[in-house]
Formats: sequence, structure tokens, C-alpha cells
Amino acid sequence: MPAPIVSATIQATALSSVSNILAQLLDNWRKGLPLSISFPDFLRFLIVTVLTAPPNFHWQAFLERTFPGRKPTSHRDVALAERGAASTVGGGSSGLLDPIDEKSPRLRGADLRKDLEETTLDWHNTLSKWFIDCITLGAVFNTIAFLTLMNLLKSKSFSEIGHAIAKDTVPIIVAGYKIWPIASILSFSLVPVEKRIVFLSAVGLVWGVYLSLVAAAQ
Repeated sequence: MPAPIVSATIQATALSSVSNILAQLLDNWRKGLPLSISFPDFLRFLIVTVLTAPPNFHWQAFLERTFPGRKPTSHRDVALAERGAASTVGGGSSGLLDPIDEKSPRLRGADLRKDLEETTLDWHNTLSKWFIDCITLGAVFNTIAFLTLMNLLKSKSFSEIGHAIAKDTVPIIVAGYKIWPIASILSFSLVPVEKRIVFLSAVGLVWGVYLSLVAAAQ
């Protein structure tokens, strides 16, 4: 099977493809134009996704190692929890995946469910990850990276890129506050780990449509 980071990038690219197509069709429909797809815009959006998905994967892994989302309910599970924290990735601003090390036989099928039943949600760590990723650093870095790469691919000058960052960073982050903080808290606290990919991918699809519309305006 492909490495988790490869699977994450493929999934992100697939979601971006659907999001961008939907956004372009929606934009044309709102403007009263014939429904069509701009391949250059589509390709630029995919390139940005391919470039930003791996760093986001490592960022989420770092957050999960630093702030494990679950804590053992017995001393017997401490070692397993510490080992699992290094390979488990929680949700975040990309909202794309929650991979678990598939190479470890201890973390598959019934064993995984049993291990999860013997842990409980760590609210302090969950809220810490949520604040760092959705409210502060993660949101800022992802937004600036998106605007920078999108404008570079459109051959914009550095002054134009700086202007886009100054003009659009705060509006995009504020728009993200309307969806990702709630989605992340629901994912961490209510959605079973094996269902989080589906849940966050659905949220990411909607967010991708919004980003595609922003990209078209750059």
C-alpha cells in the first residue's frame, strides 16, 4: 500500500479536482456564462494542492505527537498511546485525513478498535491543537502559502503577491473560522476515528469550492 503521505496527497488532489470543477461551474452560472472549465485554472489549483499537502501532513503529525488527542485509561496502555501518537494524524486546516500507521499489525482492525476503547479524549490537547491549527499558526501559514503559490503560478510580480497577501489573508482566515473550528471539534470529539476521513473530506470539499473562487479572483 502507498505511504500515508502519498495517500493523503492523492486524496487531497482528488478533492481539489472536484472542488475546482464545481467552483468554476458555479462561478460561470452566477455570471450567466456558458458552463465551461478553464484548464489552466484547474491545473494551477491542483499544483498548489500537490505542493501544500505534504507539508500539511507533517504539520498535523507534529501536532499529534506534541498534543496526543487521546490518553490511556489504564497504565497498561501508556506505551501504546505514546507509540501511536507518533503515527496518528488528527484533523486540521487541510481537513483531509486522519491516517494511522498501516504497517503496524497492532494498529489494524479489531486491535485498533480495542485500543481506542481503552483510551479517552484528551480535551486539553484537543483544544490546544484546535487553537494552534485552526485559529492561529496553521490558518495563517496555509493561507499565505496558498496566496503566494497561486499568484506565482499566475506569473504575478512580488509586489502583486504582497498586495494579495495583505488584502486577502484576513478575509480567507475569517471565512475559515466559520467552518474549520467547528468541524475540527466535532471530528475530534464525536466522530469515530475510522470515520474522520470521510467527515473532514466532505468539509474540505466545500472549503475547496470557496478557495477555488478566491483563486479565480487573484
